[in-house]
Order: sequence, then C-alpha cells, then structure tokens
Amino acid sequence: MNIKNIRIAFIVICQMWGAAALAGGEAGDWQLAMIHQPSVAQLKVEQRGRVYIYDRLDEADVELAMNTQFSRLENMMFVRTRVETSKEGEEVIDDGCD
Repeated sequence: MNIKNIRIAFIVICQMWGAAALAGGEAGDWQLAMIHQPSVAQLKVEQRGRVYIYDRLDEADVELAMNTQFSRLENMMFVRTRVETSKEGEEVIDDGCD
C-alpha cells in the first residue's frame, strides 16, 4: 500500500469515526450527517470515485437524499432501507392517490 492510499484510508476512517462520535443518538445519525453535511475531505474522496454504502436508513431519508444530493448520487449506495409499516407489520405503500 503506497502513502497516497494510506492517507485516503486515514481520512475516511477519521471522518467516519468523528461523525459517529459526534452524532450520538441513533446509529443512522452519522450517516445522515455524511449525506447532508459532507466534509471537504468526504467530497474530495467522492470526486475520486469513493462510494459510501448507507445502511438501514428510513425510506424518507433516502428519498430526501435522492432529491437534494442529486450531484452526489453516483457515490451513494443504500442497503437494507427501512420502509414504513402498519400496525399489522405490512408495508405501507404510498401510491400518491389520496
């Protein structure tokens, strides 16, 4: 591993650790911070092709990211997205018909 890769890895690890330490609360808070308030270092790493995998975010948060961070979407992957469920445990589907 050359020095450039070590620096990139160090920046990413520090950024993720710092965001997690500052977030408090739910586990997804640091992920939302990375989406909506990216640091300069994060944006530079994304410009070089880094893809961040966001895990277990609420469907509404993913939708907000899709609508507000359009220029950065190619650097985002969303897995195990939590969908809204009814009291019976069934997925609530909003078909837009009210």
